[in-house]
Amino acid sequence: MIPDHLPPCAADSTPVSTRKRAGGKRSKTGCRTCRARHIKCDEAPRTCNNCKLTGRPCDGYDFHRLPRAGRKTQAIATTPPVALPSGAYWVMNTDQQRAFAFFQHRTTSAFLGWFDSSLWQRLVLQMSQADPAVYHAVIAVSAIHQDFERQGMPLPREDLGNTWHRFALEQSSRSFALLNARRASQDPRLREVTLVCCLLFVTLELIRGQYDDAFRHLHCGLDILKELNAQDQLVPKATGPQLVEQSLVEAFAHLDMQSIQFGVRGPRLLIGEQASHYLSKGQVSSFRTLPEARRALDHLLADVLQFSSQSPCATGRQIASDYEALYRKQRSLCGQVDSYAQRFNMFRKEAYSRLSRKEQRGVDVIHLHQRTATLLLETCLLDGNDPVMDQYTPEFQRLLYLVEPIMNASPERPSVCLDMGIIPTLMLVAVNCRDYHVRWQAIEMLRSWPHREGPWDSNLVARIAEETMMLETSHHINVNRDGTTPNGDPEPSMRGVFFSVAEDQRQVRISYCLDGTEYERWVKLED
Repeated sequence: MIPDHLPPCAADSTPVSTRKRAGGKRSKTGCRTCRARHIKCDEAPRTCNNCKLTGRPCDGYDFHRLPRAGRKTQAIATTPPVALPSGAYWVMNTDQQRAFAFFQHRTTSAFLGWFDSSLWQRLVLQMSQADPAVYHAVIAVSAIHQDFERQGMPLPREDLGNTWHRFALEQSSRSFALLNARRASQDPRLREVTLVCCLLFVTLELIRGQYDDAFRHLHCGLDILKELNAQDQLVPKATGPQLVEQSLVEAFAHLDMQSIQFGVRGPRLLIGEQASHYLSKGQVSSFRTLPEARRALDHLLADVLQFSSQSPCATGRQIASDYEALYRKQRSLCGQVDSYAQRFNMFRKEAYSRLSRKEQRGVDVIHLHQRTATLLLETCLLDGNDPVMDQYTPEFQRLLYLVEPIMNASPERPSVCLDMGIIPTLMLVAVNCRDYHVRWQAIEMLRSWPHREGPWDSNLVARIAEETMMLETSHHINVNRDGTTPNGDPEPSMRGVFFSVAEDQRQVRISYCLDGTEYERWVKLED
């Protein structure tokens, strides 16, 4: 029981002064174990004496620390997407805790993009609290995402003078080292841990603009999945055992499909035969769910993108010599897209009003992709400077009309997502339409929302589209230098237009074919 009055000796005693920390600055470079225990570290090489004397494992030193958050930094007040365990069993410093909080509250919601996914809403978050390799990979992705978002999503560039970049690379190196140390382990969870880390490494390198490294990690993950025959899980009503989390397989398959347009051989996981399970002949019933409609489109887009990416590389003479076979393939794919459109339009009509706002936005995105695939197929064998292309100008404009409400319906536009959204469609319009006014509208839309969608960067795509128009003008393709349409027979257009970012990320190489001759142009990217 607490007495009502203090005893005289206590009342007469001198008030206790406020306790102060002993002199000297607080150490910011101690080992992780001492910092977690909030004690002073002697910072002895390799293993500090505090840990050695108390028999504790010394968790090493951090070479790079994040800048301290300013007082004006906006607090994250978003509800976390999933309840997590009370804490991990390894030491976490304050920088890592800050980065994980950002990933949990901001990065995951951005990565969800247009569609819900248990991969980011549950699996990655839970595994990051159960496995240190996944945790450090998550921290690396979060640090890079936070830095690029803080800068307004500029064109990606390697910057080892940037504290956030050095911190992210250190965290990813720790994750990779932890995976290597367990290569001979018989832990049944290691396979899924490796796949999750591989996906996070892909994401990290894509945000950094390191495409070659990103696709190397992607192919490593796809090879693991192929060894497990995980592609069978992409077939509806598959009867085999589910060896890998379904959402993880679908994420790799989606990136596999997108990588086709970046000159990467594929697809490795999505195969044409799988689409027949979704689009059987004579099947006109509606899709039952939005995920089913999306999976069917992914399979179809893999075939469409593979066909269309090969056609622009061929010259007019090559297309003419093999036109019959190309035309048959084109008509077959157009028929499959039309069949898909019938089923999907039935689903839209029946289910749209019952869906949530986010699901409705997902339906709009799928509809956009279906219309984009149709236009891409119908024009990929045509010469871009053929006056026949003028007939497709209204459909190019129609795509922009479909993009606009999707952009306006996003209250908080994500800065980074792995889903394919509006960028590929806007690039198709900005590079292929004969009407330069329509092309400039597409470029302005790309510039108005700086963000990334998987391998696609809106700023980079806009820059390439502008440079492509300059190349066309210099070759008198499509328009004269004053912007007027040339008279007489049209010049052959550029075909096989591909781009690759230089290793220093300061230039982009645009290669193209013109009347059977290969050309290339290096373009300096703005600072």
